[in-house]
Amino acid sequence: MWRRIPLVRRLPVREAVERVEQADLVERIDVALHGLCQPLTVLQCRLAMGELIGEPEAMREAIREALLECARLNKTVGSMRTMLQDCMRDRDDERAG
Repeated sequence: MWRRIPLVRRLPVREAVERVEQADLVERIDVALHGLCQPLTVLQCRLAMGELIGEPEAMREAIREALLECARLNKTVGSMRTMLQDCMRDRDDERAG
């Protein structure tokens, strides 16, 4: 007659902390990836405009501006790499500690 109601599974503290950290990392990566979209779009548009106009000066300007966007992309990717390495190091330190 009595039905056993399953209890909610309780996470160990360490596992709960790891899940929060993973969620934080995923959110930070999502924001960083979103930040990559704008310079990629600018890069594509600049090069397309240089090609469309077809004049040497327009092409040089498009290439110059595209190179600036490439530098911006490299900086963002470098920040993402550093963020990921920091998170991985923190996780390894917690596991070792």
